[in-house]
Parts: sequence; structure tokens; C-alpha cells
Amino acid sequence: MKNAQKFILLAALLFGNLSLLAQTPEPMFFIVETMKSTPNKSAEYEKNEREIWKKLHQERIKRGLIVSWNLYAVRYPSGSNVAYDYVTVTVIQGLKKVENPWGTMFTDAEKLLTKEEYTKAMAIGDLRNLTTSTVYYGNDFIMADPKATTPSKYQMINMMKIKNDKWDDAMNMETKIVKPMHVEMMKKGGKAAWGLYTQMLPSGENQASDYVTSDFYNTWEDMDKEGDFKKALAKVHPGMSAVAYDKKISDARRLANRELWELIDFAK
Repeated sequence: MKNAQKFILLAALLFGNLSLLAQTPEPMFFIVETMKSTPNKSAEYEKNEREIWKKLHQERIKRGLIVSWNLYAVRYPSGSNVAYDYVTVTVIQGLKKVENPWGTMFTDAEKLLTKEEYTKAMAIGDLRNLTTSTVYYGNDFIMADPKATTPSKYQMINMMKIKNDKWDDAMNMETKIVKPMHVEMMKKGGKAAWGLYTQMLPSGENQASDYVTSDFYNTWEDMDKEGDFKKALAKVHPGMSAVAYDKKISDARRLANRELWELIDFAK
């Protein structure tokens, strides 16, 4: 059932049948790429991304190839044995642009950069290894302040695995049970935004997670300002106990992994 749901979603995107998705305008996709920095080269890698590659990402935005680009350092987990310590997130509107999110940028890069910059840009492989590249579909997103223009400093990444093929149950739980709680609790401060993202590619039963939710925070201290859960629950879901709320969540999915990312730079 889970794979069937993904097939329907992908088919709707590929063949333009937006009535299947009720998505207007075109949906957002997120290319998430994880990087492992070369030992003792993390500072040099960050500088390369921020001072050189960011120029190319800004040009991609100018040309309408992408919507935005963010660079994150993985705060937790950390250590020499982690699989990656940096993450880039590239936001693209519309599936067609996912096929070639660079356009002719690699051909044009020599014209956009100085000779020294171009040489350093092409040598970024000496500073880090690109370990994974994953495409996510943006299911849902809410912000405490819809007018905010600067990305949040921190993201708590919650990687979820659906239980017993309960795809519909998991999506309904996230959007109809959990999301309204986030909306209510955001009114008291703390969380700046919340997002729900389905993993599109790669996919299959052997994937470590099926979807991700992300909790956004503007400051470190905001992570400890979640508000009164019991009051929010009584207001949003009258008559539902905390035990029943937790059961609806745990019956549909399990938390496979959690990471904390810190924003280093961005282009939009």
C-alpha cells in the first residue's frame, strides 16, 4: 500500500494530473545532499561553499532553476565516525526542474567565476565527499510568522518509518492530529515552523525512513519553549487523553532517527 501511494503520487506529478494531488501551484521538491568533510578541512570546505559555490546557487535562483539553497552543519550526531557532517538542501518548484536543476550552469561557471574561484570550485571534492543525494516531496509546511524571510537557525530532523504499511494512517496522523497541535503551540513561542516531507527517491522497503518531519527553531533556547502540551491538547482535541494522542502516533510510525542541523549559510 505504501509503495502504491508513492506510485500514485509520482504518476500524478509525471503526467501532470494535478487533480490527483490538488496541488496549486506546482509542488515543492527538496534535494537533500549529505557531505562528509575531509579530516581537518571542514573550515576550508565551509569557505568554499559560502564564498564560491553560493555565487553559482544565487545564479541558479536568478535563472529560475531553484527556489533556494541552504547549507547546514550537523550538530548532532557528531564525531569522527559519523557518516556525514554537513547537509545542503536545494528547494525546487515542479518535478520537471528536478531532472536538471543546474541547467547550463556547469558550462557557464567559468564565465561567472574568476579563474581562481573556478579552480577552487572544481576542487571541492578534495574538501568533502558527497555521501547521499535524496529527493523529498513537500507535503505540508506551517510557520509561526508567515512573513519571516530568514531561514531558522536550527532544524530538528525527525526521520520516520511507517508501521505495517499504514501510509494513510501516518499521513492523516501527521496532518490532522499532530499538525494542529503545532499550530496551537506555536502561538506561545518556541517553534518557528514545522514541515512534513515524503521521501521520493530512492524508495523501497529497505530505506531507513519513509518520511521526515522537521521542527524549526530560531534560537537554541527556543527548543526549550514548547509551551503547555496539556492545555494545547485540551483545546485542539477536546476529550483526547495524552495516552490516546501518543497511541495514534506510535500506531502509525516509529521514530527511526533524529538529527539536529545548524544553518551555516543560505541563498534565496
